[in-house]
Amino acid sequence: MLEYVCLGLVFIIKIPPPKLFKYASLYKSMNEDLDHKYMRLAIEEAKISLQNGDYPVGAVLVINDKITGKKRNCLHSKEDWASHAESMLIRENSKLIKSYIKNDLSDVILYTTLEPCLMCLGTSVLHRISKIVYACPDPHGGATKINPKELTDWYVRKWPEIKGGLYKEEVYDLMIDFMKKQNTKVWDKIRVLYEDMNSKW
Repeated sequence: MLEYVCLGLVFIIKIPPPKLFKYASLYKSMNEDLDHKYMRLAIEEAKISLQNGDYPVGAVLVINDKITGKKRNCLHSKEDWASHAESMLIRENSKLIKSYIKNDLSDVILYTTLEPCLMCLGTSVLHRISKIVYACPDPHGGATKINPKELTDWYVRKWPEIKGGLYKEEVYDLMIDFMKKQNTKVWDKIRVLYEDMNSKW
């Protein structure tokens, strides 16, 4: 049974429990389908990034179920260590995000192929991103395990919902492919972290 209050009046809509459960399951299924759809687009961006010799990370920003933009890492091609797909994408759409947040339309979702680092997570929090969906965990630079309760109340209130693991094996393969091509001791050490993580899946 659902209750709606309008101008002091209470409207009661009776929905049998089985049907209510059915509708909730259908809504969840639709959201999961959208997650797959948008993550596939982010993976395509990551693949292009790999082809360009860059760290293979792609990101897609969605506001109210509409794609606002796509981005991929340019760490090496731009020779800029801050050229992370997520941060660049959010900052390019900063004004638009802000306009939605001001009007209390806060369904702003970031899809990224790799668990966000501290910079990208911080940029997401500052822009009131409501949800982050990532594919592969990052045992080297991932920051989503931070507990906002150990920070201040402001972070607790602004912290996004975070969901990980969608297509993680496919993105893991992209990451390993990139690291093997670098053929350096630094990347070999990072690759060991990824392979150890993968062995526990």
